[in-house]
Amino acid sequence: MGYQIKELTHPQIKGMLNDKTVVVLPIGGGSKEHGGHLPLGTDYFVTDWIAARVTERCDVLTLPTLPYAYFPAFIKWEGSVSVAPDHFTAYVADILKSYMNYGVRKFLIIDGGVSTHPPLVTMSRELMNNNGLYVAVTNISTLASDVEAKVCEQPRGGHGDESETSTMLVIRPDLVHMENACEEYSEAFPGTVIGGIRRIDMMTGMSTPNGTNGNSTLATKEKGEVILNAMVDNICTFLDEFVKYEVR
Repeated sequence: MGYQIKELTHPQIKGMLNDKTVVVLPIGGGSKEHGGHLPLGTDYFVTDWIAARVTERCDVLTLPTLPYAYFPAFIKWEGSVSVAPDHFTAYVADILKSYMNYGVRKFLIIDGGVSTHPPLVTMSRELMNNNGLYVAVTNISTLASDVEAKVCEQPRGGHGDESETSTMLVIRPDLVHMENACEEYSEAFPGTVIGGIRRIDMMTGMSTPNGTNGNSTLATKEKGEVILNAMVDNICTFLDEFVKYEVR
């Protein structure tokens, strides 16, 4: 069992910080469009929920969930916030370095975004090379992809889709407007996907009519429970080993 740092007093946490401690930083967008059926805080709600369950099961200290990050695909959608990648990673690095000052060298970022992943991985490598910090970063695209493939019926997805909507039906069903759920798909730029494999990456932004990618009409609470449990289980499997790992 771990602890939420926001619930501890200074005397309580003082003796918990050393090179054996694992500090968890959840990152999930709190203001990012998710179509007409999901709230702008969807990423925040899901990441915060996962982090809470991970903290209940694992010997970690968990920071408050960070609600702003690098989400360039949504800047034309009203209400969405995106932080420049260099500002974003510098901010996250400063948070982790604060705990480095107290002797902590092991960190896990629970990353609730897709566009946030590449800059966070680059940052983690820099912190290892320059500061000797071990910074693990979850990958939301693959964290429970095998389970999603089994329970989801949509041909493809990725944003405000069957999977994401199903998780919100578990966490905050009161904020889900299933009457506005729809089926629509983002199309890859011609020539970037050949033979069903993405050969070239090119940024195009979210351009579907409702700002989603997938079939949210197929979402159910039961699917969401399976997906969320798989995400938590996979993170805890890693943490069971990471907590025991002796830093050099």
